[in-house]
Amino acid sequence: MKFKLLLVPILFIGLLFTNGASYAQSGEALDAFVKGENFRKQKQWKTALAQFDIAVVKDPTVYKYHYNKALCHLVLREADPAIASLEKTVSIKKDFVDAHERLARLYKITGKYDQSIASYQNAFKYDTDAKRKTDYKLNIVLILDRTKRLEEAGAHIADLKKLAPDDLNVLYYEAKYSNSTGKYEQAKTAMLKATEMLATDNPKEIARYYFELGYAYHHLKMYDEKEKALNHAKVGPFMARITKLMPQYYHAIALSYFKVYDLDKSKELVEKALEMRKDFPQAHDLLVKIAASATDKSAVIEHQSSSIQTEPNAVKRSQKFADLAELQLESRKYEGAIKSADECLASQPKNYAVVFIKAIAQHKMGSTQDAIKTLEDLLQFPGIDSETKAQYNFALGMFYQKLNQAEPAVGAFTRAKYGSYKYAAYEELEKFKKSDNEEEEEKLEDVADGADTDGE
Repeated sequence: MKFKLLLVPILFIGLLFTNGASYAQSGEALDAFVKGENFRKQKQWKTALAQFDIAVVKDPTVYKYHYNKALCHLVLREADPAIASLEKTVSIKKDFVDAHERLARLYKITGKYDQSIASYQNAFKYDTDAKRKTDYKLNIVLILDRTKRLEEAGAHIADLKKLAPDDLNVLYYEAKYSNSTGKYEQAKTAMLKATEMLATDNPKEIARYYFELGYAYHHLKMYDEKEKALNHAKVGPFMARITKLMPQYYHAIALSYFKVYDLDKSKELVEKALEMRKDFPQAHDLLVKIAASATDKSAVIEHQSSSIQTEPNAVKRSQKFADLAELQLESRKYEGAIKSADECLASQPKNYAVVFIKAIAQHKMGSTQDAIKTLEDLLQFPGIDSETKAQYNFALGMFYQKLNQAEPAVGAFTRAKYGSYKYAAYEELEKFKKSDNEEEEEKLEDVADGADTDGE
């Protein structure tokens, strides 16, 4: 009993000692913080940091200490420690909007896009100002757009429409999102509303709105309206994008596929060109060639085979084998085409056109690896002109793509970006792109803006 009576005052004294130490540390932390703030206001950033470090060691539970430490790191352009301090800040005070917003911008600059989106979302959650909430959501959509993930922006677009339905930026991204997800009627509606609200006719300022409108019209097959809209977007980077919506572009790509014997793809593209412009003579000519290539040539092949048997001249016989190989390729008689090509090449081993026919036939009958070797060997032949090299590389890229070999496919398509093949090669290369090369990096000073004056 005496032992118990003695234990109570001992525990009480221990508790007082512990609390006293805690209070002492809190007081020391506050003193260090106040000193740090004075140094920060005098723009002695490193000296201020030393005091804030003392403050957070003495009492790590006060969000202001971490936040003002982050402000110093921002002014000193020290992104990583600024991020660490801001992360600690919001872990203590979850509704600290300014910290979330600065953290979002830092994450964006350092390429941590998912974390940036999450921080902007937190700022949106805790802020009450409609304009700032709109800015946070627009930043999220911008990140998704520039990282080619705009299709994920649906919920954010919906929030923006509730916050600022008549904001031009909101309408623009609504249209761009709708176009990217195949909702062309919604994109058209948004851009018709936006273009009516534009207060300027400066082409550089209005181009992006009219481009999205023209893009929507294009997919809605409203080609006359598309042409009118795109006439207002013919500036800067939009010129190349507009080119890709023109019938001439589709025809140029169709011609490239035709020359590597992908007739189905060629037909699909040239018909699209004619859908946009019915009086397009070159497109009609190509459609005739595609139809002619697809006709039954059995009788012609039989006569050609007979002609070869009776031809005494070796040179003429070799050329007839070359012609026969092409006929057999167009008639989908791939094994026969390879045999005829080999007969020709036995006496004319440098007949580039026939080697190419053989490679195409090998690919068509499923021997794509053999086709790749044939083309790789062909590309080593001397004296091949640049346009023909582009043709061979374009076909080679298609072969590698068939085997899901991305790296050599990209290399081949890159080498094919020449002459009449450049557009088709560009389209194929686009399939491999994972990031937007036009993304603009924000500067650290944008995040640091105001860090030398404000604080909690």
